[in-house]
Amino acid sequence: MQGVDQARSAPGARPGGEPPGAPGGGRAPGRKGRWTLRSSGPEILLAAVAVCYALAQILLVTPGIGFGNDEAVYANQFSANGPGGLQPFRGWDMGYHSSRGWGTPILVAPMVMFTDSIEALRLYLTLVSSSLLFAAFRVWLSVRLGYAVPAAAAIFAGSWATVFYGNAVMPNLYTALGAVALTGLILRGAASGASPGRATLVMVAVATAVLPLFRPSDALVITCGAAGGTAVLLLSRRHRRPAFLTLTAVGAGAVVGYGMWVLESLLRYGNIPLRLKEATRMFGDPQWLVEHHVRVLDGPTVCTTLDGCGPVTPGGLVWLAGLALLVGAGLLSGLRRGHGSVVVIPVVVGACIAAAYLYYPGQIAPRYMLPAYGLWAIAAGEGLRFLIGTLRRRTRAVYAVACCSLVLGGYLHLQSGYLTANVGPQTAGRAGMRLAAERIKEIGYGRPCLVYGWNTTQVSYYLGCEALPEWNDRPLPAVPRDGVEEKLAEGATVILLYRGDADRNASYFAFWPEYRLTRSNWYARISPGGLTPPPGTRRTH
Repeated sequence: MQGVDQARSAPGARPGGEPPGAPGGGRAPGRKGRWTLRSSGPEILLAAVAVCYALAQILLVTPGIGFGNDEAVYANQFSANGPGGLQPFRGWDMGYHSSRGWGTPILVAPMVMFTDSIEALRLYLTLVSSSLLFAAFRVWLSVRLGYAVPAAAAIFAGSWATVFYGNAVMPNLYTALGAVALTGLILRGAASGASPGRATLVMVAVATAVLPLFRPSDALVITCGAAGGTAVLLLSRRHRRPAFLTLTAVGAGAVVGYGMWVLESLLRYGNIPLRLKEATRMFGDPQWLVEHHVRVLDGPTVCTTLDGCGPVTPGGLVWLAGLALLVGAGLLSGLRRGHGSVVVIPVVVGACIAAAYLYYPGQIAPRYMLPAYGLWAIAAGEGLRFLIGTLRRRTRAVYAVACCSLVLGGYLHLQSGYLTANVGPQTAGRAGMRLAAERIKEIGYGRPCLVYGWNTTQVSYYLGCEALPEWNDRPLPAVPRDGVEEKLAEGATVILLYRGDADRNASYFAFWPEYRLTRSNWYARISPGGLTPPPGTRRTH
């Protein structure tokens, strides 16, 4: 696994510092265009990892799983099933928070504009995520040749959170893959020792501009971390020019990416401080969340308290220790082989994004750490290659292969167990919301409509209504939020959604007809102006 810093001494290396046969680089004289297993083996394995990743999403998560709350918000922005048909950038009516970017709605727009099939959307995202996994890690084959790259992709793709969010309408995975690709492109341009090509600089600028579309705050940390690590190369005379050109491309991309964010802030919120204030309004007081994130290594998908995050499990600690061991081995190997920047910079950038969430108020979710895991996987893949190489030198090759298979098998077994444990409750809960929406359709309601109460974003998406949420697991207030009476005055149907007796204090809705929607005690009250329900559907007290 040749590093870019080693390539300058390789026989037959090009002036750009790329070893013969390197993907994306030159080939040995007389072998132009010739396919060899040695040069293409890592790429073939990387493609196999991407295919396995797609199959894992289809078989273990299933395309039929319903939408979560955030997914419904993102999917609804360009959905033809929304209130009044297709209304792009209709963010306010589905709680489109000021911290969100438009990358995810744009990504799913080609599907949701023409179909409301969740299954079709999931399969589309499976294809997109597995293709981007291949593309993001393939960048690293041009940074250093070797089997550490498919190993890194397998480590990242094997994580239960990576599989769970592979076909989800969520930005975190795409932020992670963008971070992997951007860091690799920056290193390809800056660490080669020769002026980077125009194509490389364009790709750096495009990746930097696109990343803020998904999670602007994450993109800022990732871009600054990668640029800061690359700036160190300016101290080297050999790397000064390529590093300067690469950083210029990063700056140009950042101006475009964050220029769009600034423009949106001015148009929708009036100014940048107001948007930032709105984006952090619900975060609460800052606090250290290290233990929280250790507890959610095996799930759940989201939590807010230590008790809600579950206990610290032995399997989670083994996973964390194993990752740290592989990353440490990768750093040692990279430094010994003369391409330290190739492993150090992604580890540093990953640490930056992890630190942002380890001291981050509000809720905790495993998906927040996906960019860090993706970047750390680069060093972990190098560490796995290093350990296997060490075993091969000291024992028979078959023992090294067996050891590698045992480690990867144990890792995948552990992660598949975590995935199954998290998919089950999510599937059941989301199916309940889908069933509640179908029941409301049977009861009848008029459009335009507003769903108010608990889990409104999911149900409103299925019904084609606007959403006005209240805090889940809290009794509904006696007087509804601003917006309910306005919608009633406009002649819209208002649907109150809640569970159990959460309406006990909601005197405003006491005389509205009440209907039981599911066996899990979800209920709805529909404003008297709605359609007349079929006989026998009204709940009796």
